[in-house]
Amino acid sequence: MLQAASPLPGAGESLLHLSGPSASIRQHQPRSCGLVLLGYSPKPYGSREPFGQLLSSLISNAHVVVIDHAPELDRAASQVPSIVERRTISVRCSFELVVGDEEIADTPFASRCFYILHPSN
Repeated sequence: MLQAASPLPGAGESLLHLSGPSASIRQHQPRSCGLVLLGYSPKPYGSREPFGQLLSSLISNAHVVVIDHAPELDRAASQVPSIVERRTISVRCSFELVVGDEEIADTPFASRCFYILHPSN
């Protein structure tokens, strides 16, 4: 689902929230936007691969990329290294945390890993 862009405080920045298939994402000019992937663990959608050409292009053209994933989930653990090891981006910051919520304490979602990526060139 695509929602209208909301203005953010600052120099003309806006936020566009997307949920659902990535087919609804429009292309932006290179380095004109940031990409935040919360709970990254995509599944194949129809005949498309989970890490397809569109997502690859968005990552390559973003000014900054933030990825949050649960490293104990196989899908995320197998896909995130191929993103952070790309030659075109560099890891500016990474950290792990464990959520102390008893509702999810014994699930793979309690452990989180974050990466903040910038273009390397």
